[in-house]
Amino acid sequence: MDKSSKLYNKALKKYNNGFIDKAFELCEKSISLNINNSAAINLKGLLYYIKGDINSCRGLWKMNFQLNKDRVSEKYIQDSSNDEKLLELYNTALILIKELKINEALILLKQCEKSHFNYINVNNYLALCYIKKGNYEKAIEYVNNVLKVDNKNKDALENKKSLQEYSDIKRVTNYKSIIAILIGITIIFSIVIFIILNRNNTTTVQDTQHPQYNADENKKEVFPYGEIKKHIDEKDFNKILEDLIKWNNKDIGINEKSLLAQGKDLIESEGAEYFYNNGYDLLTKGDYSTAKIYLERAYKYGSSGWYYPHAIYLLGTTYEKLGDIEKAIMYYTIYDNKFESGDYEETVLYKLSLLYKNIDISKAEVYAKKLVNKFPQSIYNNSKIKSIIGN
Repeated sequence: MDKSSKLYNKALKKYNNGFIDKAFELCEKSISLNINNSAAINLKGLLYYIKGDINSCRGLWKMNFQLNKDRVSEKYIQDSSNDEKLLELYNTALILIKELKINEALILLKQCEKSHFNYINVNNYLALCYIKKGNYEKAIEYVNNVLKVDNKNKDALENKKSLQEYSDIKRVTNYKSIIAILIGITIIFSIVIFIILNRNNTTTVQDTQHPQYNADENKKEVFPYGEIKKHIDEKDFNKILEDLIKWNNKDIGINEKSLLAQGKDLIESEGAEYFYNNGYDLLTKGDYSTAKIYLERAYKYGSSGWYYPHAIYLLGTTYEKLGDIEKAIMYYTIYDNKFESGDYEETVLYKLSLLYKNIDISKAEVYAKKLVNKFPQSIYNNSKIKSIIGN
């Protein structure tokens, strides 16, 4: 076996084990040693194919067919004839994702999924869509699809990390719930024992003496321990939040403070995501006034959640829809400052440019130039942005 063939076999093994970049490198070495190694050329084309580079893969297969009369290459060219349409669907899906039309994007990505063309990108964005919908089991399936082919893929690893963090939060929350239940059982048991032991010590003094009431004490509201505990046990996040707002700064006992702390932990670990999902659903239905309430809650309590940058962007979108430009600019600016490498940065820069256009043209120009420099191929680099920079 010659050296070119050995390198091809190594490349094939690397590809099958998920080392796509290494496989690509070995293919190039193999072809450089023997331009007639049809198998190496076809494999290199296949690597371009699953990465979504339709021109490069077809160019290699065309060269292989013309140079080596390779029938496999000819078949690859024929089979890939419809993939340009899939690329159009994929690009449309990306726009829909940025517009928060996740269900519509999923329909297009599902069509793209039927082919192995652009396999890595399609599966990464399918995972992202399911993460945004809160379907984590489905999301991890697509993350694993990518990692089987490219085990060092940055986007897939980031998605996997987010999903693992969510899983860890859920696990910790379950432990906290178990501990809370045990504490509750212990408290109830202690109260019952206390009542039994003290029942026979009750005297008739209470019947013969008139208790002295303090007017202020009589007006003091009793902390509804059982009711709040029920809200926590049932994960009634809206009620828990009301409890926290009402009782957080009140003069209450240690047990009551401990219960409120459990409620706050639950809001931060699970409730904030519930608020985000509700806010997102309401936004897509056009109920912007209610959506902003839930999204504000997600923003306040969900700073460690995967959905946090999404909540910030959606708040900007919601306030823009409501006509509150000041608030829209505030949240878009927060996003730009905190997540300049995030999924929405391109859209955020575009929106900030347009929103500032009639308010502060110098700031509008700053964001417009940032958009053009950072995303030179962006679909947002249109006549509106050019006119802002031209001023």
